Amino acid sequence: MTVIGQRIQSLDRGLQLLEYIAEQERPVRLTEMARLLEVEKSSAYRLVNTLAKRGYVRQEPESSGYLLDERVFDLAGRLAGRRRLGDLARRHLVCLARETGETAHLGVLGDRAVVLVDHEFGSHAVGVTSRSGSSEPLYCTALGKALLAGMTEDELRTAVRSETLKRHTERTVTTYGQLAEETGSVMRTGLARDWEEYRAGVRCLASPVFDFRSRIIGAIGISGPKERIDEQAMTDHGERVRREALALSAELGFRLVPTTGDSNE
Repeated sequence: MTVIGQRIQSLDRGLQLLEYIAEQERPVRLTEMARLLEVEKSSAYRLVNTLAKRGYVRQEPESSGYLLDERVFDLAGRLAGRRRLGDLARRHLVCLARETGETAHLGVLGDRAVVLVDHEFGSHAVGVTSRSGSSEPLYCTALGKALLAGMTEDELRTAVRSETLKRHTERTVTTYGQLAEETGSVMRTGLARDWEEYRAGVRCLASPVFDFRSRIIGAIGISGPKERIDEQAMTDHGERVRREALALSAELGFRLVPTTGDSNE
C-alpha cells in the first residue's frame, strides 16, 4: 500500500511541476522546482529528468532552466484535433443519414479498436444502432479498415498488435495478409467495407478522414441490414460516403494532390 501511495505522490508532483513550467514565460531552474515541491534538488531533478526523457520538457543550454517540449504540444494538438473533428463531422453525419436512410457513424482510432465518437440515425424504421463511446474491432469493421488504410502487413501487426484475428462470422478476415490487401485498396478506392464480417446480416461502408498533414485521424461511414445495402447500394452510398469524408477532410485542411493521370499536361 505504501509503494502505491509513493507512486501516486510522484505522479502528482510530476504533473504539478509540468503545470508550473507551463505557466511561466521563462525557463524554470532546478532550485525553483525544488522549492516549489518542497523537496531536495536531487528529487526535483529525478522528476524533471523523467519528464525530459518522455519529451514533455527540455533543458535550455544557456540558462540550464527547463521549458515545455514538443510532446506537450503534440498531445494538445491531438485533443484539439479530435474535438474539432467531432464538431465538424456532425453535419456530414446528418447529411449521410438523410441521403442514405441508414445510420451514420464517426470513428477514431483507440487502443487496438475503433471508438465510435458520434452517430446519426437514418430514416428507416429498422436500422443498425451502435452506442457512441463504444468500441469495435479494427480488422473486421469498415470504420476500422478505413483507419488502418494504406498500412503494410508489418504495420498492421503493430497496430493490431498481438490481437487474435477472431472469426466473428464466416466472412471475417482472419489473416494479416488479407487485411493488408483490403486496407491497401482503401487508399486506392477511398472506401472500406464490412460485408457481414463483424455482425451477420449487417453491412457497412466507410471512408478515412485526413487532416492538414495528410494523416488519417478518423473515419465516417454508414451501417445497415444486408437487405438494403446490396451491390447497387454500395455503389450509390459508397460515393456519398467518399464525398462527405473528402469534404470533411478539406475542412480540416487536407488538400487532395491530383495523380499523374489527372493532370491536363
